[in-house]
Amino acid sequence: MSASSLFKTALTNPRQFFQQLNKKPLGADLQLFFVTVVVMSILFALASFFTGVYPGNESGPDGLHLIGLLVLGIFISLIQGLIVGVVALLGVSLVEHFFLLFVNVRHGFEKTMKSVIYALFPCILFFWAVVIVEVPLAGLLLLFVFGLITYLSVQIFHEMSRGRAVFVSLATSIVLAILFYRWIFGSGLLL
Repeated sequence: MSASSLFKTALTNPRQFFQQLNKKPLGADLQLFFVTVVVMSILFALASFFTGVYPGNESGPDGLHLIGLLVLGIFISLIQGLIVGVVALLGVSLVEHFFLLFVNVRHGFEKTMKSVIYALFPCILFFWAVVIVEVPLAGLLLLFVFGLITYLSVQIFHEMSRGRAVFVSLATSIVLAILFYRWIFGSGLLL
């Protein structure tokens, strides 16, 4: 199936989209996840550099120093992105799998990782809106999308009832909301 028809299916019929993904091996999903993390890490470094987040940009280095700073920033951002991507994937997978075991679902951890990969995908793509641009309520919107994708993917990948899928999705989303309160709700919504 081509990428354009797969994307069209994802928008028009998400259940069919996840049923098609359920047939794919985890390796292809992991490859997609890490390619996305690498590309977004590089773009995040470039955006941070050109918006003035790096301190070297304020002092005005020029010539080779500027190129060296840019390359070093991209390299550090790439390594940081890969480490954060691995930790996020494993951490969220463990939290979600804990709640799956809580509702007595005994499918493998592989299906849980597959579910988390697709639930984290929009968060990876649009994390810049929360961190760099600081769009109000963007973190809350990403949490909602994460919960919705988790619900659909858990229900299909683990072949479970709607009620159990809602519980797993809400419980995982609540844990993430507690852990990442600062990014999800922003400093303007602190109580």
